[in-house]
This record gives sequence, structure tokens and C-alpha cells, in this order.
Amino acid sequence: MTWADVDRSLVTKFLDYLQKLDYMGSSVNKYLVSFRAMVGYAYEDGLHNNDRALSCFSKRKVEESDKDAEIYLAERELQALAEMELTGLKDQVRDVFLVGCYTCQRVSDYNNIQPEDFTTTAKGTPIIRFVQQKTRNEVKIPIMIPNLQAICEKYNYRLPSVVDQILNRYIKEILKDLSESVPTLAVKVPTKFTMKQKEKEKAGELTVERNDKGEVMMPRYDCVTTHTARRSGITNMYLSHKFTIVQMMHVSGHKTQKTFMDYIKLSSDEIADEIDAIVNGAKEEVF
Repeated sequence: MTWADVDRSLVTKFLDYLQKLDYMGSSVNKYLVSFRAMVGYAYEDGLHNNDRALSCFSKRKVEESDKDAEIYLAERELQALAEMELTGLKDQVRDVFLVGCYTCQRVSDYNNIQPEDFTTTAKGTPIIRFVQQKTRNEVKIPIMIPNLQAICEKYNYRLPSVVDQILNRYIKEILKDLSESVPTLAVKVPTKFTMKQKEKEKAGELTVERNDKGEVMMPRYDCVTTHTARRSGITNMYLSHKFTIVQMMHVSGHKTQKTFMDYIKLSSDEIADEIDAIVNGAKEEVF
């Protein structure tokens, strides 16, 4: 194929190919975005003059049922995690993950906070200030949570950095151990398999439980990833009812309210409990 062959028909064939491989909708969109970016960069670099190619790409709408479980960890679960007795690499993994929860940042940012990122405002408020790697937005995060302050002091403001794959693997192991004393972490939720998990299941290397709808059921601790930290931080900040949307978006670095609200992962029951608590003035008894 040549650059001139990139048209709507080719993109449709590519989309059909990904769907036949049973990729999740979010993964399909990731590959479509990457394909479009490749075509765009090649056009900018003068490798082709197919100026209509970029208009052939459009993301697929991803339904909630087509996503893996997007859970968040509640404040009580984070507190139990912070109080765990850990040593060595697991201790560092836990601390880095909690920094993500307390700063509401992506792993590319919370896993790379440098000593020079710690500063204060003109009024003396201690903050973490840096430019987000993905969006190039500058964020200033107040260090208001005691656990975050304790972690910073523990490492003398030289926070450790752990390879993403290690973070993903070890945080699941840590939370699995914690689930013995915090049973909510072991509650099973419906989710989607990654391609790697599907391959392991086919090879007989992975045994899974399915509900009567055929959905894969996994304990919450197995659904936690590096991105769960950002989702947890934003959801808990929202549940505190202490901040405006603008203030919360200032911390998270989001530019649109719609994207920000996608990070708030509350079940229908949790929303009902929240409304009841607000109406009856007993919020502190629920959260």
C-alpha cells in the first residue's frame, strides 16, 4: 500500500480487523488515533499529498459495557493502604501509587516528580508544580493531605520512581494482601479481558469466573492499575464536597468539564446514598 491508498475504505477494513480480533473499544480507538497520527505526521513531513486522508478517521463510541472495570479506591481503603507495614520495593510501589491518588495525576507525572517541583505560593502554601507530560498543562497541587506530606518527608522530597509495569504488577499483589483485612477490595466486579489475558485463558494459563451474562468477574484488587490512582483521587476529591469543579480541574489539569466528569466513577447506589446524605445532613456518616 502507499499513502494514496489511505481512504475511508481502508480505515473501515482496519477497524473491522481490530474488531474481529476482539479488542476493547478503547484499544480500537487507541490504534485508530495512532494510525491517524502516523498519516498526519507523514503529510506534515511532505511524504505524501493525500490531504483527504485525515478526514477518514473517526473514533468509535465506547459504551460502558465495552470497557474494563474502571474502579476507584475509597478514602478508607487508601488509608488502610497507607498504614500497611511494607518494606523494600513494595513499600516504594505503595508510596508512589498513593502520591498518584493524592495528587490526581497520570502515572507519567506522579511517577516522575522531581525535588525541584516542590515549592510554595506567594502566600506560603506548599505545592507541587510541574508541566504535565501528556497535555503540557502546568498544574499546581497544594500539599494539603497529611499522608502526602508524610510520604514527601519520608523520602526527603526525593520521591522514588518505579517502572510502570512493576507498579501495575505489585500494586495488585499489595492490595490482594490488604483485602484480607479490607474485604471491599476482594469484591468481584464485571470487567473485560485484555488481549494478553484472553491469550492466557485460551492457553489454559488463566481460570476465570463468569456471571450469568457471560461477563468476566474479577476481584477489585485485580482491576487496579496505575491509572486507578488518578481516578481515585478525582472521585474522592469530588465526594468530599469541599471544592468547586474549577478548583478540582485546576488540580487534575483537565481543560473540559466533560472529560473531568468521566473520571468520577460512582455506582448508582453510591449516587443514591450521596443524595440521601446531603438531603438529610448526615454526609459524614456515609462517607
